[in-house]
Amino acid sequence: MDIQTRSILSELLNLASHQKVKLFVVGGTLRDHIMHKNISDIDLTGTNAAELGIHFARSLNLRHISLDKTPGRSTTRIILPQQKHFDLTDMQGKTIKEDLEKRDFTINAMGQELSEHLSNKKTIIDLYNGKKDLNNSIIRATSKSVFQADPLRMVRAFRFAAKMNFSIDEETLQGISLYRKNISTAAGERVWQELLSFFEADDTGVLIDLMQKSKLLSCILPEFFIDWEEILTSYKRLENIISNLVLYFPRHTPTLNPSERALLKLSVLLKETDKALSIENINRKNYGTPNTFNTLNALKASNNEIAFICKAIQNSHVFSISLSSNLNNSSLYDLCVIGGDQLVAGLLLKACSLPILDSFEFSKHEKLYSCTQLLEFYFGSYLPVLGEKALLNGNDVIRIFNISPSPALGNVLQSIQRAQVLGEIKTSKEAKDLAEKLLKL
Repeated sequence: MDIQTRSILSELLNLASHQKVKLFVVGGTLRDHIMHKNISDIDLTGTNAAELGIHFARSLNLRHISLDKTPGRSTTRIILPQQKHFDLTDMQGKTIKEDLEKRDFTINAMGQELSEHLSNKKTIIDLYNGKKDLNNSIIRATSKSVFQADPLRMVRAFRFAAKMNFSIDEETLQGISLYRKNISTAAGERVWQELLSFFEADDTGVLIDLMQKSKLLSCILPEFFIDWEEILTSYKRLENIISNLVLYFPRHTPTLNPSERALLKLSVLLKETDKALSIENINRKNYGTPNTFNTLNALKASNNEIAFICKAIQNSHVFSISLSSNLNNSSLYDLCVIGGDQLVAGLLLKACSLPILDSFEFSKHEKLYSCTQLLEFYFGSYLPVLGEKALLNGNDVIRIFNISPSPALGNVLQSIQRAQVLGEIKTSKEAKDLAEKLLKL
């Protein structure tokens, strides 16, 4: 803990003592402290702690917001410099013991008086042996009933396990299985955020299998997972590919941020189900994903998140049909246009459905070569041209040929871009000549 944070906490403690309020360090703050992790956010509880927080923030002219105004659970957040904050939450019950008894997991159900925390004392209130579970890397519910009180905790158990690389206690898994249907009562957006956080973690194959075996996953994503073993295999392959992108694609290595990795993992779970994605429909360019869209919409995923997943799934099916080892540059260009911003995502989804052989390099395997071929064209030819100044833009065409904006203008610009990517034209004059030919002037 830095000197400034300690100083502000000391002033808060003085105010609390003056008002005869006991404050306790709880939750993730105490957990991370025990694990010797850097702490930027301080979780505190006490009788009327939220009101105390408001009074304290005003006395030091610190910015504060009310996170929750629910009676008995009111929370005030005090904003500190350097993106740090204190959360002061009203104690649930009359004593710290009653408060800790209502918490979710043993590793979060510990408390320590703020005064003792600042004095670096080791006197921790640990009703459920949470410190032991931390040492043994175990996620254990304080009781099975915690999932009945707040069903979101079932997803949170997996999120904690994934982020901390912990295992989940068997009785806790039994509790999740028992109360799994209650997840439908949790707010969709809260479930969605927990899922995204879970999928951002690495090596979640074992955990996602447990989530499905407890039937929680099927309750969150209904109508999916007809052939779970096949889906799980693809999921594990995808995680392996994502973790080793530079090895699989040594020449042009794609980059994925944590959010994109999470959405891609969700995509592989959903991509085999939608009947609309039959070969017949794809050939008719009917790329609708109704089951996926409706499920994600119910979870309150953002429009951009839904678009990413649906487009990635669409691309994977298109690539599965269209990619072959003998594609010419013209065909590769068409696939780049179809793939758009989610070309890489679709390509990785296609790749994870294929067996990964001994070598990492896709180019050494006939079935996987086409993936590398498309990727190299995309990064080596397609994107560089799109990043350059156009040889001829729409305003140029309108001015030079004295025409009005129309669909024909869009077609001309697309044809110029295509010719430039394929190396058929390289100068503005050549672009002008092509436009003139297309317009038949």
